[in-house]
Amino acid sequence: MLVHRQNELMLVSVLLWLFLSVGVFMVLALPFILPQHRLAQFIPACEWQTQFQRPCVLCGMSSAFYAISRGDFIQAHHLNPLSLYIYSAFLLHIGFAIWTLKRSVYVLKNLITDLRDRNALS
Repeated sequence: MLVHRQNELMLVSVLLWLFLSVGVFMVLALPFILPQHRLAQFIPACEWQTQFQRPCVLCGMSSAFYAISRGDFIQAHHLNPLSLYIYSAFLLHIGFAIWTLKRSVYVLKNLITDLRDRNALS
């Protein structure tokens, strides 16, 4: 019974991580798909900057991601110094997600088959 619960927890964890990876991929792909002026209409004003008249840690991040997608790293650093680090971390995350997904397809198939045999998914 304990192994069965561990398998369920592992499956849920992997699915949640893959769902997060899709979100990260969408953030990285957005500058290549949607023009910056179109995205600007969906981003609300920064509440931190409105209340304290100082930019928050994430202010300028979307503009910096657009600059990185154009290859303008100096402008991205000027817009938000953390943008290069966060963008790099997102790229590493996506690379690791692809590598893990390739390696774990067989494991996931066996895990799902095991759960299905125990009638846990139905």
